[in-house]
Amino acid sequence: MRSTTSGGAFAAASAAMIQGVDGASTVHMLLVDCLGLLGAETAGVLVRVGEQGLELLAATSHKALDLELYQAQVLNGPCVETIESGKSVIAAGQAELRGRWPDFGHAMTAAGLEMVHASPMRWHERVLGGLNLFWTTARTLTKEERDLAQAFADISTLALMQSPTAEDPTAIADKLRAALQGRVVIERAKGLLAHTENLDMDKAFERLLNLSEQSERPLAQVAQNLLDEIVMRR
Repeated sequence: MRSTTSGGAFAAASAAMIQGVDGASTVHMLLVDCLGLLGAETAGVLVRVGEQGLELLAATSHKALDLELYQAQVLNGPCVETIESGKSVIAAGQAELRGRWPDFGHAMTAAGLEMVHASPMRWHERVLGGLNLFWTTARTLTKEERDLAQAFADISTLALMQSPTAEDPTAIADKLRAALQGRVVIERAKGLLAHTENLDMDKAFERLLNLSEQSERPLAQVAQNLLDEIVMRR
């Protein structure tokens, strides 16, 4: 069952970290809970690994995946801005979105999304990434809602870092690369489910989440086991 309160979501994430669950699985879990609590349509996370640009860590839908990859490619958009500034970013309505980020704003509104809120993922003096929330209609977020979005970004950062040496760039980069590998496994399993069960990618992701909840195993572990089963059959 998905968490219906922020306390429940953070408690589940804390338990996952204590159990040593991989960062990618925990961040995916947090994103899904965040959507439910803030009423957003979809969400995604980009992270910055060393000097190699931005990488997609997590997305709750194919729509969010496309938008986050596009931002990483053109290096322009709300998530890029929040990473560069270290501050939250919010924009709503076609005029503001397209005026602020012409290419990305057009892609976002073409996808049927009218509002975005991006929160920085800070670790000590570094901004490691950004958490994007998208809505289909423009609305005003209360201060409590903005604070909650930032709290999800903060807990996601903790899930990624857990306990590397705080000032060691190599350790930080290694943690992020390990989480990115978990994301690759999840995406491969989504594609496999979509193909074998004739599902679209969003339904395949929901199927993976359900399998993870039912088995009480991390999302990346469920994804890897699914891939291993296919290999064993061949």
